[in-house]
Amino acid sequence: MATLRLCELVALPADAPVTLDVPAGATVALAAPPRVGTALARVVVGLTAPAAGAVLVGGRDVTDLPPLRRRIGYVPAGGALLPHLTVRRNIAYGQRKRERVREVADTWAATVVERLELAPTLDLRPHLLSEGQRFRVALARAMACLPEVLVIDLPAGAPDGGRLTDLVGRLSPPDAPGLAVLVCTADEAVLAELGDQVRVAPADLAAEAGR
Repeated sequence: MATLRLCELVALPADAPVTLDVPAGATVALAAPPRVGTALARVVVGLTAPAAGAVLVGGRDVTDLPPLRRRIGYVPAGGALLPHLTVRRNIAYGQRKRERVREVADTWAATVVERLELAPTLDLRPHLLSEGQRFRVALARAMACLPEVLVIDLPAGAPDGGRLTDLVGRLSPPDAPGLAVLVCTADEAVLAELGDQVRVAPADLAAEAGR
């Protein structure tokens, strides 16, 4: 597992730069309004380019790499499950085009399904699931690719009202120090639960504070 490091990262022009380290085994909250948090999450996972700064995973500069080469799992806001696919196929979708030993990935995906208590839902489509179940499917899909880092965009808090740390604690492979987990959220209950956090103001508030 690896440390995630954001170095003077700016997702949106005029926003304040973000510098933080998320060590392997740690969960850190990036406390930001939804617009800012989602923009930062998308930059970290490689869906959009940063305005400035760098993203490092285990010492590797991944700033210019495409998402599939970053070894970062991603849970977007709302989960973004594919509605026409069953839970089983949504989770398998997370393994596409990964340069890993397929047998290892399949075994790990089955372990994640068991730990997140998703086995009874595997043949269902997302619209038949509760909000909490959909969130756990999105977690399983992100973890199926054996990432070194996990980024969760969670603007409105844990969907099932449970503890996010409990779910994250089920996701580390055995005999490993654990994932580096970055949670982008504006939800005060989640922030209170996680403790370790970096607060980011939107551009207009940051400019006002600098006057």
